[in-house]
Amino acid sequence: MPARTSKAEAARIERAIDAAVSGSWEEFAKLTDEPFANDASMREQFEDSAPRLQQAGGNWEMTSGIGIVPEDGTRVITVMIKAPPTVDIILTLHSMSDSDDSAISIWTFFQQLNWDD
Repeated sequence: MPARTSKAEAARIERAIDAAVSGSWEEFAKLTDEPFANDASMREQFEDSAPRLQQAGGNWEMTSGIGIVPEDGTRVITVMIKAPPTVDIILTLHSMSDSDDSAISIWTFFQQLNWDD
């Protein structure tokens, strides 16, 4: 049976997208439980991706997948936000477990061109 996002993970994903749609870097930055590996890079990703989600105006499809890291059982969550016509946004999070009090960190939030269209 494939892994599913926990309530805490799903809420964090929703809050990250809401912060991007509102354009609030400050809110987005508060959503990671571990510091970003590179603040400047993450802010650049946010500033590139947020306007795309704002332009899409909620007109997107979201899918997600979870990979379990064999060494420690932590979870890497990849969320694909398909924002037509040409850009997909990839949001990647790392979660220590599927429990509601798990530490959840944001790893990436970048654009990927959609070559299928």
